[in-house]
Amino acid sequence: MVSYCHQCIHNSLTLAKPLLKLTQKDALDEIELKGDEMDAFIELKECMCRAPALGMPDYTKPFTLFCHERIACSLSVLTQAHGGVNRAVAYFLATLDPIAAALPGCLRAVATVGISLSQSKGIVMGHPLTVMVPHSVEILLTRSRTQHMTGARLTRYETIILGSPNVQLKRCTTLNPATLFPSENAEIENVEYIEHDCLQITEFCTKPRPDIKDTRLEENNQVIFVDGSCLRDALGILKAGYAVCTVTGVLEASWLQGVNSAQVAELVALTRACQLSALMKVTIYTDSQYGFGIVHDFGQLWSQRGFMTSSGSPVKNGERIRELLHAIQLPGEVAVVKCSAHSKSQDYGGHSNPGSRC
Repeated sequence: MVSYCHQCIHNSLTLAKPLLKLTQKDALDEIELKGDEMDAFIELKECMCRAPALGMPDYTKPFTLFCHERIACSLSVLTQAHGGVNRAVAYFLATLDPIAAALPGCLRAVATVGISLSQSKGIVMGHPLTVMVPHSVEILLTRSRTQHMTGARLTRYETIILGSPNVQLKRCTTLNPATLFPSENAEIENVEYIEHDCLQITEFCTKPRPDIKDTRLEENNQVIFVDGSCLRDALGILKAGYAVCTVTGVLEASWLQGVNSAQVAELVALTRACQLSALMKVTIYTDSQYGFGIVHDFGQLWSQRGFMTSSGSPVKNGERIRELLHAIQLPGEVAVVKCSAHSKSQDYGGHSNPGSRC
């Protein structure tokens, strides 16, 4: 019954959370309500008995949907003009999925808009709708080239948000009624209204440092080559090692005790190169697509998720990745460039890695 009437109950998701935990897959056949569960049950029953402070939808007027994201929850209020003010027609709440919850704030707003539009379409039914959100959602969808979202997820949001002819997006710079949902952390809501560039913030959240480059730095910088590998010795035991070198000589090379992974060796090589180049201007060449991707594409994203996958399992080599992301902050300026391995070409600027011969 509560689920059927949730649109008429203010903050229904928050109220129902203690009860929802009791209905998970491992729930008992008989449920005993006590403490927070009993309080939530009583509060929901009282809400069901109250007259909702909502207006009936008037399909001669356009709708306005105010959206907001707070602590991985989608909050939205569907309104229509009434007597010179916006009157609420429905409240919508939902919990973001683990992937969306780990996105940067601006991209969580995109997910919130997508969820809110899906929730409200049963009431709006294709009539004119203006979506008010404190982020540049349309710009993020059309101009951003972020690695935060898969192609399938991005396409889904584009279809829901940009593919609806009745929907118009606007950036909300005034009081957003969706922020008025009760919360213990309501005092932090003003952060949302600080003027900011969504594209710039999203790009910043993708990289471990904002000035890192994937092409060689200009002159007057040290050039380093790194490589890691894992081979079987004469006894058939896997042994991993790494090398850090320049064109003229080896800076450091060592076996890794207890390591039997080439990926770990590549991460250690990149980490040591950064540590050896502290406060310096350095270009680091690597032939590892894995290591290059960690630095430029995935490492920072995993860091924001606590080095956990979408299924809740730990990311492989999480501690080594954490060490690399810390070490990448040490050089004064740094570029990590992808090159080829085991090539006779001397054009190491993208074709051959002398480190693979160390």
